[in-house]
Amino acid sequence: MKEKTEAARRKSREEWVVLMADYEVGDLPQREFCERHEVAYSTFGYWRKQLCSPATASERPSEPFLELPSLVSNENTEWRMELDLGSGMILRVR
Repeated sequence: MKEKTEAARRKSREEWVVLMADYEVGDLPQREFCERHEVAYSTFGYWRKQLCSPATASERPSEPFLELPSLVSNENTEWRMELDLGSGMILRVR
């Protein structure tokens, strides 16, 4: 690793986006990547989490709401619904 001759400068979010893109296309382990780019491993982990996590609800664009009419039936029929949530989790409603 190079010896630092001046105080470390904080990287902007855009610089971290570029660094993470470089890391993703490379094949270096995280610690080695951090050493080569002179960034703290803990800071790298922080930014990796920030940039790879899903957007918060306030950052997501609002989606249109679609109201469906009530399905009222005079028949006594039993209904079931399954929703696959991924990762092997299924929500079943009866």
